[in-house]
Amino acid sequence: MMVEEIGELDSRKKRILQAIIQEHIISASPIGSRTLAKKYNLNVSPATIRNEMADLEELDYLEQPHTSAGRVPSDKGYRYYVDQLINKEKNNTTGSIDNIESLYNDLQDVQDIISGMAKMLSKMTHYTALVSEPKSKVSRLKKVEIMQLADNSLLLVLVTDTGIVNNKIINLEQNLSTSKISYLNNFLSHKLENKLLSNLDSSYLKEIEKELLSRIDLSVDLFKQFQDEFEGAFDPNGVKVYLGGTSYILEQPEFNDLAKVKKMLKLLDQDKMLNKIINSISGSDLEIKIGQENEVEDIKNCSLVVATYYISDRAVGKIGVIGPTRMEYPRVISSVDIISDILGKLISKASG
Repeated sequence: MMVEEIGELDSRKKRILQAIIQEHIISASPIGSRTLAKKYNLNVSPATIRNEMADLEELDYLEQPHTSAGRVPSDKGYRYYVDQLINKEKNNTTGSIDNIESLYNDLQDVQDIISGMAKMLSKMTHYTALVSEPKSKVSRLKKVEIMQLADNSLLLVLVTDTGIVNNKIINLEQNLSTSKISYLNNFLSHKLENKLLSNLDSSYLKEIEKELLSRIDLSVDLFKQFQDEFEGAFDPNGVKVYLGGTSYILEQPEFNDLAKVKKMLKLLDQDKMLNKIINSISGSDLEIKIGQENEVEDIKNCSLVVATYYISDRAVGKIGVIGPTRMEYPRVISSVDIISDILGKLISKASG
């Protein structure tokens, strides 16, 4: 018998594949034909279901683990399910979604908003959520200010138009007069504010250093400290990634092995790896990476659902969920989509 090519499954195979995936999401166990015949109104005999399952396995949509009589979906099966069989429309089924924006409306600190949205997304999906701060390369410097902390130290305050605040301490070898601090603030404000951070590179900072030192008597070491702290505050190669609901990993049967849990928790504790994971999704819309589709080796047994969030029509960060390939895709996709919209609105409001 000739089986269908990729993308050409007949309606019966589609119904059976969808039933197997839905049942496997619930049970986390291999699914047999008897289970499908009893629980799903497929209007065919268990023998016919077995034959269809064998065809689906031959097409690589299903796998048969070990000697089990049942089958489990393959990465290809999940991909077909996500692309062809589910409704990806936003679905406000949680009841509380309409109130989320109002719950966080009074928050002014962007980091608090991001942290809160990570927790909310994990609560809605029961998987681990990841949210990145707005990327510095698409942000502008909204405010720069130097304030005296003590005789021998200054506080450098940097605020982006995406609401990210960085405070850095500069230690002095000698006191700086109030008039010099005032001049320094006016100069830096004129030269740096409202400019893209990506344009405020070391060569530009060298130029304004030369101009500043020709106008006022300042220590070269002071400006070097300023430059070091400024460049360190906005790393173009990585942003902070906030997590929500790491404990949900412990609830997944796929991670009931202690070694697997330790490996995953260690992975999620590494800032560099979190950046690599969330930035592996390069598109501007909602994307899904299933199992082996993931570029990061350590999560090839997981699925990622990641969306871009926007501030004033600028794509500034990523928000998403990581969990087993046996994921409730419709609920996760809808939740990520909704929370990404709310996150962008809340940050826009907080950052003015």
